[in-house]
Amino acid sequence: MSDLEWTRGQLWPWLFLLPVVWALLWLVLDRGRRAIARYGAASKAPLATPLGRSFRLSMLLGLGFVCWLDPRWGEEAVSIERRGLDMIFCLDTSRSMLASDMAPTRLSRAISDIQSVLPRLQGGDRVGLVVFAGEARLQVPLTHDVDSFAGLLQEVDTDVVKTGGTDLSKALRKALELANPEDAATTVVLLMTDGEDLAGAGQQAASELRDEDLTVYTIGYGSSLGSKITVTQGGQQNFLRDREGKEVVSAMDPESLRKVAAVTGGEFVRAEAMVLPLVELHQKRLVPMQKRAYDAGEESGKQARYQWVLLPLVILLLLEVAFAQGRQR
Repeated sequence: MSDLEWTRGQLWPWLFLLPVVWALLWLVLDRGRRAIARYGAASKAPLATPLGRSFRLSMLLGLGFVCWLDPRWGEEAVSIERRGLDMIFCLDTSRSMLASDMAPTRLSRAISDIQSVLPRLQGGDRVGLVVFAGEARLQVPLTHDVDSFAGLLQEVDTDVVKTGGTDLSKALRKALELANPEDAATTVVLLMTDGEDLAGAGQQAASELRDEDLTVYTIGYGSSLGSKITVTQGGQQNFLRDREGKEVVSAMDPESLRKVAAVTGGEFVRAEAMVLPLVELHQKRLVPMQKRAYDAGEESGKQARYQWVLLPLVILLLLEVAFAQGRQR
């Protein structure tokens, strides 16, 4: 019996309350017996004593609790089928993401948002990461290994993509390359950026994803008013300047991002409008989605043995009905 396990074994100390339950039941039943003896007519049928009834009722409660603890013993084969979603994060790493209108920076906030949703993913979910600026590159292929994904996410900064600018179309097309066409119905693309969709290139790329039944959700970082961009030059922090020497002010374009998402039937979310935008998006839109069945087979597990406790519980219940004159009552 050393292999005996309990699904809710951490709750077994509650069994120590059984003597207290027995005492309370005895007090209630004995008080009722004395009240009947004092004010009621004498019963001709044999009735169980308060001591016996309180003991049986306590045992019923105890056995029921042990049954609920779910004892398990012995190995058995269990059929399993894992299901999940493919989530492709497209993360903007252009220098404009260094703006501090979202503390500490837009990029740091975006990375933090991805980290916040990772613990909520199910075992069947896969995550992948595309980083982009003027070009797009695959940082992490689709994987079930969320811990490794989180570690590689920590290494992302504005130097991972050398080409400047913000090209939404290249990010979306790289995500399209990563997605499996057979799993399009269970794949979502999460575009996290502050950039504008210059010349509608992002909408054109989004239409290509729509043709493959992929859905794009856009998460906008930054304010519409804009913010200066802080960069480190020569060991000192300065505001980024353009070729004419003017300080660059970066503003998010919500309309462009809203249109990109709308092309595929997705949604646009303002990161500044909520504390955990990806968590809320995951709960409201992604969790209800159809899940992809990616693995099926058998696993060995402990066999349920609650029947061992259920049988004496039923016998004791029948005895209680019989002794308590249940049918007449």
